[in-house]
Amino acid sequence: MKQKFLLREIDGEYLLVPLGNSNQQFTSLITMNETGAFIWKRLEQNKTPEQIATDLSKEYQVSFDKAKTDVVKFIAYLRQKSVL
Repeated sequence: MKQKFLLREIDGEYLLVPLGNSNQQFTSLITMNETGAFIWKRLEQNKTPEQIATDLSKEYQVSFDKAKTDVVKFIAYLRQKSVL
């Protein structure tokens, strides 16, 4: 991961909070739903998109293809926001 962030749950909402020098470079918060938090936690474990999609499909009973599409889109979003 490019910068250091801490995932926090506040009132059922998940936030990525920048830590250290990331705080100076990153001026907004990233909010996400439970699925985004699920993916984020696996990214922190250095899992591949395929591994995350497998975990996601098992956890939420969706097809692997749907899970993989969601994982790829979420990773692209994080890259666009300069988080990854």
